[in-house]
Amino acid sequence: MSPTTDCNPKVEIPSGRAERLAAQLASMLPEAAVVQVRLQGPQTLWPHLGLTALTDRGRHLRVPRAKALTIARWIIRSFPHAGWAASGHAFDLRTAELRGLEA
Repeated sequence: MSPTTDCNPKVEIPSGRAERLAAQLASMLPEAAVVQVRLQGPQTLWPHLGLTALTDRGRHLRVPRAKALTIARWIIRSFPHAGWAASGHAFDLRTAELRGLEA
């Protein structure tokens, strides 16, 4: 075995689309564990993108508006079949799973 075998360990690259998105968002929001996306805000009757980033302990993280809108659009475009008009969804950055938010 050569002495340089372990110098460049192979980085595991996520294979699926959701896993790649989760990895990219985790690098953009390093403290976030879950990202909640709503198409309609709680105070508005018209469509208005809303994003909430949460830590693994449930604390809210501040996300600048431009970054929040970009991330929300990426998630919505990655899961077009999710029924965004009906309710919001939570995207878990650790497991790359999308689930509906409880009302």
